[in-house]
Amino acid sequence: MRQRKAIVVGVVLLMASAGAAAAADAYRPVPEPPLTAEAYAASGFYLRGDAGWSWLDWSAAENNANSPIAGGGVGYQWGQMFRTDVRFDYGFDYDLGHGDNVGIGTVTGNGYIDVPLGLPITPYVGAGIGWGFVTGDSGDDKNGLAAALTGGVTFDVNQSIAVDVGYRFRTIATDGSLFSSDSVNDHAVTGGLRFKF
Repeated sequence: MRQRKAIVVGVVLLMASAGAAAAADAYRPVPEPPLTAEAYAASGFYLRGDAGWSWLDWSAAENNANSPIAGGGVGYQWGQMFRTDVRFDYGFDYDLGHGDNVGIGTVTGNGYIDVPLGLPITPYVGAGIGWGFVTGDSGDDKNGLAAALTGGVTFDVNQSIAVDVGYRFRTIATDGSLFSSDSVNDHAVTGGLRFKF
């Protein structure tokens, strides 16, 4: 009789522990699936990187000074037609023609209007405002309010990557007002990539 009771109690305990284990498995959290490329693109945020060539238009330059230019930034696509970004651009080595080479950099906040055509290519126009600086071999460094006007086209490679080709005009009010002959002005043609995430 005792042996039967022990067997019954053992079976009941075994069934109870098995039931608890099954219940624990039933309530185990299910991991979230990884985000797709489309979901990343829909988030709106993007990183950008650009490189190209810049031509200086400044009364202090005796030559038609030009230089490679590069930049990068982070932005947000607010909708199909509007996006903003903050970007840093730097022209490395402009020869002013009197023994002085300068580098020119700007940090700007920018807004763009994209013109959707229903095609993989999207034209855009934009403008920005920020701060600029000029560093020279002579040590006569300058800085001041900066502005930019831009236009170009983007080509969507896929949901996450777009190629950007554009023109940008920058002006820095170091000795005068923006867009004047005394301000530091340059024209640049750049190509780059935008990575949506």
